[in-house]
Amino acid sequence: MLPFVLKTTEESVQRLHIPSSLNSTVDVDVQTELYISEAAISQSEGRTLNFQRQNLSVLRRAEEAAYKAFTTFLQQISEPQAFLPVELLSQYPYQRYVLILSVTRSYELHEVFQNTPDTIWMDQGNSIFEYGGYELSLSAKHHILDSSAFLVAPCKFTVFMRRVNDAETIRFYRSSFIDLTENAPPPLHLNAQEVIEAVQQHIASREPALPIGQLLMFPPLSETDIDETERLTSCPECNGEVKRIGESNYFCLQCDWDNLLPLIKTSLNVP
Repeated sequence: MLPFVLKTTEESVQRLHIPSSLNSTVDVDVQTELYISEAAISQSEGRTLNFQRQNLSVLRRAEEAAYKAFTTFLQQISEPQAFLPVELLSQYPYQRYVLILSVTRSYELHEVFQNTPDTIWMDQGNSIFEYGGYELSLSAKHHILDSSAFLVAPCKFTVFMRRVNDAETIRFYRSSFIDLTENAPPPLHLNAQEVIEAVQQHIASREPALPIGQLLMFPPLSETDIDETERLTSCPECNGEVKRIGESNYFCLQCDWDNLLPLIKTSLNVP
């Protein structure tokens, strides 16, 4: 998933209608050189399939060049923040964000989740994890510094890309990155090490799951069970006096009835 909206155009100047009270328009130049590639093999040579593959490869490289330009743009405009500024993000309706890290830091974050598979899952090729009530889609890029991380709403910025073919080359041009939203937070510049440490602390602070053996030995009581045992004042078999142990365990003082677990019986020497 790209952390921005990429639109193609055939015009060197794209006219946009900006939604506002004035319903204004703005002309956007699509003339910044983005990527140059050798021209793909002509379809007339009878290599249609190879032509399509090369075109797709060229398009993907152009998109990657746009992604690199986007991260350079983020370095210039993003606001330094701690991870994760919930008070700031709570002012906006977005629940999913893109977290951009270097490849090295991304690998370290995956290592953190290695033994906690319930906190990370795959969604259309993107690693996504939950933190602080938000879904963060992890994106790893070689050109990001190991010390940096960026958090951005995926639909906040739009860029236009224009393709120009000639006999020997395929040239791509782009516009500037335009903010067409009014309800998304600004992009945030984070410290990558602080991100990893915060996630580690978040996982460590979670209540650990009980081993299955312990669950079988001490099954959790439902609220209905607790209410019934708290109201128990006499033996259900002989109506005799009962003795309470702990919050919900009883045994009869006049007959052999009890609801004690086997382990408790052994410790009390109850036959």
